[in-house]
Order: sequence, then structure tokens, then C-alpha cells
Amino acid sequence: MLGVCALSGALALAGCSTGTPQATRPGQRQAAAAWPAWSTLCPVQPTASLTAALARTVPASLNGEVIPLGMSANGQTAFVSAWTSGFSGVAALNLVTGRVRHIQRFQNPQDDQADGASGGQWLVWEETYSLSTLDNFTVYAWNSATGRLLTLGHSLNGPRNTPWPSPWHPPAVSGDYAAWAQGYGPDGEVEIKLANLTTGRVRVIRQGHTQPPFFDGNLVVWPESDRPGAQTTLQAFSLKTMKLAALPEVMRPVHGTEFVATDGTRTAFLNPDMTSLFYSPAQDVRAREVLRLPAGDYFSALAMSSGTLAWTTTAATYVASTQTGGYVQVTPEYGDATGSDSAVMISDASSEKVAHPVLPLHVLIPTHITWPSCPAARGRSTTRA
Repeated sequence: MLGVCALSGALALAGCSTGTPQATRPGQRQAAAAWPAWSTLCPVQPTASLTAALARTVPASLNGEVIPLGMSANGQTAFVSAWTSGFSGVAALNLVTGRVRHIQRFQNPQDDQADGASGGQWLVWEETYSLSTLDNFTVYAWNSATGRLLTLGHSLNGPRNTPWPSPWHPPAVSGDYAAWAQGYGPDGEVEIKLANLTTGRVRVIRQGHTQPPFFDGNLVVWPESDRPGAQTTLQAFSLKTMKLAALPEVMRPVHGTEFVATDGTRTAFLNPDMTSLFYSPAQDVRAREVLRLPAGDYFSALAMSSGTLAWTTTAATYVASTQTGGYVQVTPEYGDATGSDSAVMISDASSEKVAHPVLPLHVLIPTHITWPSCPAARGRSTTRA
């Protein structure tokens, strides 16, 4: 994706030249200014503040299996799915007091699961009812300010009353909207549903060979292909016009991946082979490859928080500063990272093979952590984790 010459503002960033000197256009100057000092991510030693944050474990996460789904805007409450001796279900965990507010119990804790996300004052999740298939689910939304619980939808049944296959991915949430993907027909047909959480209205905004959506500012974005097995490109729908819309410049080249993280300004995504990480600091700036994994290693997850980027590979979980470019391994092995506007939640891998293992949870608040910078003299070669 990088190193391809084109007559655009990306020329200065990619190190390409047309061979004819030209005056720098305003767009080129803005694109260059948008990039921080680093050009590729680099491994750094953890600072004292990061080491201290990783040494603190959320006490409630040691009482059973606790999986983070999202976090409140003020960073004081984690939304979780939990299996403990006294409660199994979806809950709000106060990180200051340790108090657990039950939102909804699992009817069958042995089989039921939940995966979700939060945005603003809303938590939205898909609840499944079998360990053998995730295609049978219900979508719920909970307003953390009012305590109101909504049922937004459920999986659709096909022949023989069997749910159509759906891509498994938590719903996306932004402000008063939520979106998710669910199967509606044979041959991998999937529709994108958009819910207005204030009114409770749910509408279908796309049908075809689509994959799970995400929000990018006022856009709903999703990968889509014209036939099963074909490589995807991104499509967008505007919340302002309620119509299909053009993609931001940074997302137009993205193809063959559903791993895209964005906060409406910064954008990160993985390549189709799950071996390279691309990043852009602004919507109108072409992304660069900033990290390439060693041979035999692969990415499995990608998350974003304020000033940070987190990813999990087949080796461990890592967190990087998008201000300095430095990154640190934050789990001994495997693990997971859940991003939110206010913090990154790090789950350690299980140390035992049981149905619901303890997954120690750590909360990293970016504003409380200092990061060392990458060395100044670094070339454009990719960094290896």
C-alpha cells in the first residue's frame, strides 16, 4: 500500500517523487503536519507509570470469569459479562468502589454468553444461548443513565427453524446509535441493521455479502463484497442524510479486512493476511504500514483508545502510544485488549483450563501513563514485534 507513486498529497508521506519539482500544496503541508514524529512503531521499555498500572488488578476479576465489554465515558465503570459464584450475566462494575450492578442475568449460565460494546451512556450486546453455535442471539441495549433495558432484535430463522449463519462480532455503538450484522438468507447473505437507541427504531440499511459494521464519526462503515469469498471493500452510510455516503480518504484503499479501528480522526487497520498494521493520524491522510509481525505470527484483534492503540497476536497483547510510537507487551502471552474513549482494559490469559477461568483485568488510563519516544533516527523499515 505504501511506496506507490500517485499524484496526491500522499507523495510526501510515501517518499515518492514525480521527477518534476513542485510547490507544496496546502493539503500536503497539512498531511505532513498531521503525522507525529515517529514513522514506525518501536518496542520500548515500560515506564514506571505503565508498570504500576499493569501491577494493579481489578479485584472483582479474581472472583470468577469477567470479560470486559466496554466502559463508561468517565472511566469509572466497566461493563462486563461475568460468571461468578453469586451472579452470571451482564453487569456494570464500579472500578472505584467494586460494586457490581446487575443488568441482566443469564437464564442458563452454562451456555449463555454475551459480547458487546459501549458508547456514550449506552451498552449494547448480543446474547447467545449455545456453546455449539453463535447464530441464535438476541440484541439488547441498556441505558446506564436511566437503567432502561431495550430488546433491539434477534437472529432470523431459515429452513427448519434454524437461524441463518451470522458473522460473530459485537454490535457497534456510537452516541444514540447501534449497528450490527446478521444473516438473513443462504450463501452468506448478511444484512446491516441500524438502531436509534433513543426511539428504539431499527432499520435495515444494507443487504448482501456484508460483514460487521463500525462507526466513524457520523458514518456507519462495513466491509462488503459482490460475491461469497471475494475480497471486501468498505462501504458507508451517513447518519445525517440516512443514505449511502462517500468514504473518508483514509478508508478508500482498505480491502480484504474487517479489522478496522477508528475514533473519527485516527484510523488503524490490518492487512488481509493479518500480518501488518497500518495507521493514519487523520481522515485525509493515507495510512502507513507501521508494524509488521515476524514470520509465523498473526494479529487476532485490534482496539483503539485515547492516544493509544492496542492489538493481540498469536504471541501476546501489546499497547502503543500514538503520540510517541513506542509500544510495550502488556500480557505474558495471548490475552486481550478492549478499547474505549477513556481507557484500555487488558485481560490476561487464563492460567487454568476450566469452563469459566479467572482472567485478571487491568485498566490503563492513557492520561495517567507516560511513554518514551522512539529513537529519532529511524528509517522507514517496518518494526517487528
